[in-house]
Amino acid sequence: MSTQDETQINTEYAVSLLEQLKLFYEQQLLTDIVLIVEGTEFPCHKMVLATCSSYFRAMFMSGLSESKQTHVHLRNVDAASLQIIITYAYTGNLAINEGTVEQLYETACFLQVDDVLQLCREYLIKKINAKNCVRLLSFADLFSCEELKQSAKRMVEHKFTTVYHQEAFMQLSSELLIELVSSDNLNVEKEETVREAAMSWLDYNTVSRSQYLSTVLSHLRIDALSEVIQREWFQGLPPNDKSVVVQGLYKSMPRFFKPRLGMTKEEMIIIIEAASENPSYCSTVCYSPQAEKVYKLSNPPAELHKVGTVVTPDNDIYIAGGQVPVKTTKSNHSKPSKLQAAFRTVNCFYWFDAQQNTWIPKTPMLSARTKPSLVWCDGYIYAIGGDNAGGELNRRTVERYDCEIDEWTMVSPLPCAWQWNVAVVVHDCIYVMAYNLTYCYVPRTGGWVEMAMRQTSRCFASAAAFENKIFYLGGLHIGNNSGIRLPSNTVDGSSVTVEVYDVNKNEWQVGASIPAKRYSDPCVRAVVISNSLCVFIRETHMHEKAKYAIYQYNMDLNQWFLRQQISERVLWDLGKEFRCTVGKLYPSCLEGSPWKPPTHLFSPDGADEFELDRDMVALPSV
Repeated sequence: MSTQDETQINTEYAVSLLEQLKLFYEQQLLTDIVLIVEGTEFPCHKMVLATCSSYFRAMFMSGLSESKQTHVHLRNVDAASLQIIITYAYTGNLAINEGTVEQLYETACFLQVDDVLQLCREYLIKKINAKNCVRLLSFADLFSCEELKQSAKRMVEHKFTTVYHQEAFMQLSSELLIELVSSDNLNVEKEETVREAAMSWLDYNTVSRSQYLSTVLSHLRIDALSEVIQREWFQGLPPNDKSVVVQGLYKSMPRFFKPRLGMTKEEMIIIIEAASENPSYCSTVCYSPQAEKVYKLSNPPAELHKVGTVVTPDNDIYIAGGQVPVKTTKSNHSKPSKLQAAFRTVNCFYWFDAQQNTWIPKTPMLSARTKPSLVWCDGYIYAIGGDNAGGELNRRTVERYDCEIDEWTMVSPLPCAWQWNVAVVVHDCIYVMAYNLTYCYVPRTGGWVEMAMRQTSRCFASAAAFENKIFYLGGLHIGNNSGIRLPSNTVDGSSVTVEVYDVNKNEWQVGASIPAKRYSDPCVRAVVISNSLCVFIRETHMHEKAKYAIYQYNMDLNQWFLRQQISERVLWDLGKEFRCTVGKLYPSCLEGSPWKPPTHLFSPDGADEFELDRDMVALPSV
């Protein structure tokens, strides 16, 4: 009878061993090497250093003189960074912050500490923003860190209109400058921006950079410049430069007629958590009113839903909070165990990389919350309220995100605890509304002020700020007995009620109703499209299939009119939980609509399937 040995893994022993090594290091027991950097001594164990560093492994095992010495002087090494690396070698804990990470990366690169390099890379990629992206691009290029370089380059391309004014941009190498001005992915609406950036870089040091004039200009899309700009620019050049410019522009001719990515942007309604065929799965899509097309955005990671969303003035899209599914096993004595869906509230925070059509994780919020109201105010993102499992106190919490340092801080809590609220920003103040209450948060004082009450009380309403006024519309009215009454959100079954708040007068008034058809659910979403106040609305009769429309408000006439009826074959039934925001996206970076319209809308014989491009295609459900 054969026996098979069982291997038992004792994780406690591994932890204990690391703790003992740390104790030996702190008490300088059995140390066999002293590293000397900038006059500071670091007594260590060769075995520990060689385990984490290829540099030390080669030093101690090569048979060279250093392998027999008890004291080794290290040059070109930062003492503070070496201390962080030694601490990591003995504990597995790496202390990284914005002030030390770049020097730490440089030291880890010299000492060939791969784990520290990877952690620093991940940290830097996560911390890339408009303020540091140009500098990190040069840093990554210097150390041949391709992953960091590509992430930094995408941010430079995305923020090009602002970052080319930075000193770090003027310090770029000629290779990086040319790589940028030749990129198809620059987020610029006019080629004049690229020309101005290129000329600023050349003029920064005309003596040493005049040799690059022709090469740099060869990457401009001269046909995209206006004739006036071309003429003025050429006439203003020194005589000796004109022939060089002509040569450079001649070289650019093969690139004529190819627009930069930013020139292809379309303003779209971004629809978060649209219903799909799978009832447990939500989709993220966007609709272009201009092209009347639907595009698919990548869904948030981990089946995240019930998030808050915001689009900043710089067109950055963020989502925060929400729930993720958790599989739990429910035991039953009489029946087999089965999996049941459960959900966990999270504090996730993501930025949308529009060029890559993917969500990038940023520093999570301090509190987990579902459906928080997100707004951009005076340079910060605020996460307000939301529902969570933390009770009334947590529902009142408000936190603020600093995009430059990727950090959240708590601010004054809401005066009331609401499971649902809507927030807008006017004159750098945040107005939060729920039921018939309105509160205003003033960032400069950090306090909340109660404003005038509304005439009606409603939940699940939508709001938008437009020309010093707040338009509060749709939703479900709440009766005196606190019961929700479905029909109350219409007038005579043919319009949607609107209330308007005058910020200067602190006064609510009944506004012009939206002449939408009767609808059976509270799906009315206020949005601002092309600097016009609009609503994206679901127009249906009871038991009918979903139909959508966009209504626009005329401030002068104080009237709403139908701007666009959306074909039911363009947008399917989005459900009732979806939310809307508006941002500018690149159609070429998105997935097209999953449904391809047939050559003939209906087959002659009325069948549900027909042949298209030699394939049988089913008529989509509408």
